[in-house]
Amino acid sequence: MTDTPQEQLDGFVQAINDLHLATVRDEDARAASEAAANLHSGSGYLNAPMEVLEAFSRAIEIGYAAAMQDVRRGNLDMDIQEWRPELFEVD
Repeated sequence: MTDTPQEQLDGFVQAINDLHLATVRDEDARAASEAAANLHSGSGYLNAPMEVLEAFSRAIEIGYAAAMQDVRRGNLDMDIQEWRPELFEVD
Protein backbone atom coordinates (compact mmCIF):
# COMPACT_ATOMS: atom_id res chain seq x y z
CA MET A 1 0.00 0.00 0.00
CA THR A 2 1.28 3.45 -0.88
CA ASP A 3 1.53 6.07 1.83
CA THR A 4 -0.59 9.17 1.48
CA PRO A 5 1.22 12.50 1.17
CA GLN A 6 0.31 13.25 4.80
CA GLU A 7 1.75 9.92 5.95
CA GLN A 8 4.92 10.64 4.00
CA LEU A 9 5.15 14.07 5.60
CA ASP A 10 4.55 12.60 9.04
CA GLY A 11 7.37 10.10 8.49
CA PHE A 12 9.68 12.84 7.28
CA VAL A 13 8.89 15.03 10.29
CA GLN A 14 9.38 12.11 12.69
CA ALA A 15 12.75 11.25 11.16
CA ILE A 16 13.92 14.86 11.51
CA ASN A 17 12.68 15.01 15.10
CA ASP A 18 14.51 11.78 15.95
CA LEU A 19 17.73 12.99 14.35
CA HIS A 20 17.36 16.34 16.12
CA LEU A 21 17.09 14.61 19.50
CA ALA A 22 20.17 12.53 18.73
CA THR A 23 22.28 15.40 17.38
CA VAL A 24 21.48 18.75 19.00
CA ARG A 25 23.02 18.95 22.46
CA ASP A 26 21.76 21.37 25.08
CA GLU A 27 24.99 23.36 24.86
CA ASP A 28 24.44 23.97 21.13
CA ALA A 29 20.65 24.32 21.09
CA ARG A 30 20.46 28.11 21.39
CA ALA A 31 23.16 28.82 18.80
CA ALA A 32 21.66 26.24 16.45
CA SER A 33 18.22 27.77 16.85
CA GLU A 34 19.53 31.27 16.14
CA ALA A 35 21.45 30.06 13.08
CA ALA A 36 18.36 28.29 11.80
CA ALA A 37 16.21 31.37 12.33
CA ASN A 38 18.68 33.54 10.41
CA LEU A 39 18.94 31.13 7.49
CA HIS A 40 15.25 30.35 7.46
CA SER A 41 14.12 33.97 7.50
CA GLY A 42 16.35 34.73 4.54
CA SER A 43 15.14 31.76 2.53
CA GLY A 44 11.86 33.26 1.42
CA TYR A 45 10.24 29.93 2.25
CA LEU A 46 7.91 31.21 4.94
CA ASN A 47 4.41 30.39 3.70
CA ALA A 48 4.53 26.61 3.99
CA PRO A 49 2.47 24.71 6.57
CA MET A 50 3.80 25.14 10.10
CA GLU A 51 4.74 21.46 10.31
CA VAL A 52 7.01 21.87 7.27
CA LEU A 53 8.53 25.12 8.55
CA GLU A 54 9.36 23.54 11.91
CA ALA A 55 10.93 20.51 10.20
CA PHE A 56 12.94 22.84 7.96
CA SER A 57 14.27 24.75 10.98
CA ARG A 58 15.09 21.54 12.85
CA ALA A 59 16.97 20.22 9.83
CA ILE A 60 19.10 23.38 9.78
CA GLU A 61 19.71 23.03 13.53
CA ILE A 62 20.87 19.44 12.99
CA GLY A 63 23.44 20.54 10.43
CA TYR A 64 24.67 23.39 12.61
CA ALA A 65 24.99 21.19 15.70
CA ALA A 66 26.77 18.45 13.75
CA ALA A 67 29.25 21.02 12.45
CA MET A 68 29.84 22.31 15.98
CA GLN A 69 30.57 18.77 17.16
CA ASP A 70 33.06 18.29 14.31
CA VAL A 71 34.83 21.53 15.21
CA ARG A 72 35.08 20.48 18.87
CA ARG A 73 36.59 17.14 17.83
CA GLY A 74 39.00 18.80 15.42
CA ASN A 75 37.41 17.08 12.41
CA LEU A 76 38.28 19.86 10.01
CA ASP A 77 38.82 19.46 6.30
CA MET A 78 41.62 21.19 4.44
CA ASP A 79 39.32 24.00 3.28
CA ILE A 80 39.44 25.31 6.85
CA GLN A 81 43.21 25.70 6.56
CA GLU A 82 42.70 27.90 3.52
CA TRP A 83 39.96 29.98 5.15
CA ARG A 84 41.50 30.25 8.62
CA PRO A 85 45.27 29.60 8.41
CA GLU A 86 45.82 31.00 11.91
CA LEU A 87 44.11 27.93 13.35
CA PHE A 88 46.98 25.82 12.05
CA GLU A 89 49.92 28.02 13.04
CA VAL A 90 52.40 26.38 15.37
CA ASP A 91 53.98 28.62 18.00
